Amino acid sequence: MTDNFEQELRFLQMRFIGKILAGFTHESKNYLAIIKESAGLIEDMIKLGKSGEAASNQYLEITHSIEEQIEKSTGLFKYLNRFSHRMDTQLSDFNCNEALEELIALVNRFANQKRIELAKDFQQDLPQIYGNPSMIQFLVFSFLEENIITLDQNSRIIIKTETANGSIMIRIIPEGNLIEVEREKEEFPYETYNTVLKQLGGALTRLKGALKFTFPLKVSDS
Repeated sequence: MTDNFEQELRFLQMRFIGKILAGFTHESKNYLAIIKESAGLIEDMIKLGKSGEAASNQYLEITHSIEEQIEKSTGLFKYLNRFSHRMDTQLSDFNCNEALEELIALVNRFANQKRIELAKDFQQDLPQIYGNPSMIQFLVFSFLEENIITLDQNSRIIIKTETANGSIMIRIIPEGNLIEVEREKEEFPYETYNTVLKQLGGALTRLKGALKFTFPLKVSDS
């Protein structure tokens, strides 16, 4: 393993974390802005002395909107908290679906910007496994980002999980038209990604635009 590989991997991981935090803070600011606006509407209604059944219904609508934004914010914080704790230890017991679900929630903003849908197709009975969930999240993010950049608007990316032949498979399936984009020569360093996959004991195949990660299934002893 070369120093160049280690340096590039650290750079890509820091970039990944930066993207996650940027998306999280942007979404949080949106939720807070809506809450602030809703609170301002209530204040204006009180100052105008609005009362009666119509006003009560409007108050209820506004408070429900505030509750909805708080619920969304709480969910996002929950995902970020789980995401950060996965980095506490390199190897741990984890559920692959849960790791992917939190990743999708944290990167969904980037897909929404291009009106691209991130669709989940998870096998529900996946066993708990032992491995490096943060590294798997990093790899999945890397290829999701590539698809988000190179797919046209109103496309769809399916993230699928399943078990087969003693392995867990993660498929990233793009559905939509590709567009020409300008990008740096090493923006998607496949050699680095493949090296990381080999370290995890996994493999990557590409078939008709779809990516498939395969990881040997190591069931947790717990």
